[in-house]
Amino acid sequence: MILYCPRCGDELAQRFKGEWFESAVPCATCGLVLSGPPLLLAPGPEDEVAYTLEGWAVPERAAATDALAAVDIPYRWEEGLVLVVPAVAEDEVDALLDELDAPDELDGDDEAGDNDEGDDEADGGEEAQAAMADLFVVADRLQHAPDDLDVGASLLMLAAIVAESPPPYGIERPVWRRIQALAAVTATAFDDGIGDDTVAVEARALRDFLRDLV
Repeated sequence: MILYCPRCGDELAQRFKGEWFESAVPCATCGLVLSGPPLLLAPGPEDEVAYTLEGWAVPERAAATDALAAVDIPYRWEEGLVLVVPAVAEDEVDALLDELDAPDELDGDDEAGDNDEGDDEADGGEEAQAAMADLFVVADRLQHAPDDLDVGASLLMLAAIVAESPPPYGIERPVWRRIQALAAVTATAFDDGIGDDTVAVEARALRDFLRDLV
């Protein structure tokens, strides 16, 4: 039985099924749908390191687990939004979490000074911010109407803008990379005609991730 969401770490609702309890899906916090048992770190005699991420928002916690999964570092969540990893991976996890936790520094900040144009070039500016907000609206519409050609065309345009833009002010780079990846997957599913059900699922995942950011 899975007690905590593998993506965000919040406790999953439980439902009674026959003589045993089953984790209810999707996660009420981040919307993750468990299609199968995730590959997580099992408790054992090996040395482990625990990180308390109670102060992290849902998108940042999701970005953290995405980063760990991308480099094949096993982990598990425990009560209180505690993320547990093998001790042998401590240095690598420290670096990943530091990148997520540290505020983005604008490129060329020392040289830009108070120059507004320099600041616009250092982050994605208003275009990236607007694209992210519009992407949330489009993803929300697409999950309900995955065969809508006009909505799909808007998705393809916005996904292209997001893919080519630095993160807007206030969005961490790992979080932005996750948005870029989700937008690309959704756009590919629509553009390739993979199927309405798949498009709807990917659009919902994109919308759910963006929900706390716009």
